[in-house]
Amino acid sequence: MRKLSSFFSVVAALALGAAGAQSSTTPSTAVTPAGTEIINKAEITFTPEPTPANPNPPSETVETPPVVTVVNPVPSFTITPNDGSADPTQPDYTQPGQTKEVKPCDKNVTFVYTLINTGNVNGESYTLTNTPDPTGAVKTPENVRFYRDTNGNGQLEQAEIDAGTTTTITGVAIGQSVQFFQVYDVPCTATSTDKFGGDPTGTRNDNPNFSNDPTLPRDANNSNTVTVNRQDGVVIGPKADPDGNGNPVTPAYTSPEGVAISPTANDSQIATVTTLPASGITVTFTNTLQNTGNRTDTFELTQTNTFPAGSTITFRDANGNALPDADGDGNPEVPNVPAGQTADIQVIVTLPAGVTPTQLAGQPAVVITTTSQNDPSKSDKTTDIIHVKVPGLSFGNPTPTPGGDPAPVGTPPAGVPGNPNTPLVPGNPETCTAPIRTYLPMEIANLGSQDDAFVVSGTAPVTVLNPDGTVNPTPVIVPVVYYRDVNGDGRLDAGDTALQGGNTGTIKPGEEVKLIAVVDVPCAAAKQTITLNQEAKSPTTGVSVKDPNDTITVGDNGGKPTVTKTVDKPTANPGETLTYTIIGKNSSNANVTKALVCDTVPTNTTFVSFTATTTASGTVVYSNDGGKTWSASASAPAAGSKVCAGVDTNNGGGVTETDLLKPGESINVTYQVKVN
Repeated sequence: MRKLSSFFSVVAALALGAAGAQSSTTPSTAVTPAGTEIINKAEITFTPEPTPANPNPPSETVETPPVVTVVNPVPSFTITPNDGSADPTQPDYTQPGQTKEVKPCDKNVTFVYTLINTGNVNGESYTLTNTPDPTGAVKTPENVRFYRDTNGNGQLEQAEIDAGTTTTITGVAIGQSVQFFQVYDVPCTATSTDKFGGDPTGTRNDNPNFSNDPTLPRDANNSNTVTVNRQDGVVIGPKADPDGNGNPVTPAYTSPEGVAISPTANDSQIATVTTLPASGITVTFTNTLQNTGNRTDTFELTQTNTFPAGSTITFRDANGNALPDADGDGNPEVPNVPAGQTADIQVIVTLPAGVTPTQLAGQPAVVITTTSQNDPSKSDKTTDIIHVKVPGLSFGNPTPTPGGDPAPVGTPPAGVPGNPNTPLVPGNPETCTAPIRTYLPMEIANLGSQDDAFVVSGTAPVTVLNPDGTVNPTPVIVPVVYYRDVNGDGRLDAGDTALQGGNTGTIKPGEEVKLIAVVDVPCAAAKQTITLNQEAKSPTTGVSVKDPNDTITVGDNGGKPTVTKTVDKPTANPGETLTYTIIGKNSSNANVTKALVCDTVPTNTTFVSFTATTTASGTVVYSNDGGKTWSASASAPAAGSKVCAGVDTNNGGGVTETDLLKPGESINVTYQVKVN
């Protein structure tokens, strides 16, 4: 499996070295686990300018709200030994990683493999499957199965067989390795010209602790082959097209239930459903198989499907009669098909009561496999698909998965003015003109089963002050302007683009689009909580959703010095740099003295740099011990218990009560740390 970073490669290598002959090992690791919150806050300290009434004012401190960055899950794993494939998601059976010689009817042909969690997510689980040779040159053996190597000795023992097969490996910690076996049987009908092989394929399962993580790595370049010292056939496809090549494409037909079904040229057929009754729905497909061998054969039918839980798949013959199950394995057979002849079968799909369009987004399907009983290595597949054209929509605050608006009240995110912790600061109603911009992260999702486009709109009723300071009884109705959140970080960035007329463009079923709702609040706004009125609607299907619960907080004007802090990444990977922007400003109408903007190194990070500029007249100086000693270097020399920046306005070499920060002047800090 390709590693996601060289850092994780090192972790994996350490894990392999420590594993030895053990089936599982968990070395120590310095990588920061996924979900870790990196939290800290900045502060400004100052002393009011002395007055005759208060000649020795005490020092004061103002802090920012906590700023949070969550470490992203960076899942990664590897299964070894690999084959010669350059693509870790596809095997190359021409360059297998392991080979053996076998005889026909050999049982329990065994290959040992090692799986290692090379990511930063604990408690991972993986599903084991077998990926056949994509070219078909190497055949798939019988009874492919997996066992755990419980004692790590690389030998499949009876106790491990008695413990039963497995299809999942669970609870794998960061850096932990687990050994397992792929085992299969060689058919007794194998000939000396046959090659058989398997490819143990690992697929990472969605971690419940990180259910919003869409990254599900796959490792499939692990093929093995066996050469046999020791030859019938079948194809199945859409109705009247058993080879499924669409030459010619079978005309569309109607199922017994009245559903339109259209065969395609890629060995599939699609049933289009336009209504979903509450009681559920049944669709009967007709598929055609053909005996391509030179003697009469019986063919077993099996299926896998992606329909919602509670759905059923039933096979019947062309007249609707039940098919036999001569061997009692639960899989029906189409018996005694003469050489070169065809047979129609009915594939009856029943969807349960209460199934929703969202559950059917992505066109769920059943894959039917027919297998020769003369030669079980001969099989073929075809696909029956249901496409439901029913609209659906969600619109509101961001959620881990599409659908819903769980927060009772949405606000601008931390670090963006307009939330309760950092209200918007209005201007002087007598003189101000420029509006105050704020924004809220939003998202819209197509919960229907067909492509759709939506128009989003919103207004913000704002109470404003007249120039004389009195409240205007008529609110100003400010339009909400929507931007596409291109990088999905929930913040208004330079690359985000405004929706023209609020139109989202086409959104596919199950897909969601991240948005930013931008509001330009008049600078003469009164102190208040503004509630937005928002709606998303499809001009095509008419489906609509309102979102009336997002708010913007407007606070008082003026007051003491203020400090704000933002971070460029709400989530980050280990090894990435976080850049904090800290602004300490004298927002009062009087001088303050000994003004310092300070911060600390957050847990799970390493200090990178701390630099400052100022609008005051003087030299920026730094302290890494909270203001006890000072340096006039280009940046803070190193991390310390508390790193501060101040302005030496009187050339005294440091910051004391004689150094002034005048009204409107600020100290602006750029602070960088690296996520461990």
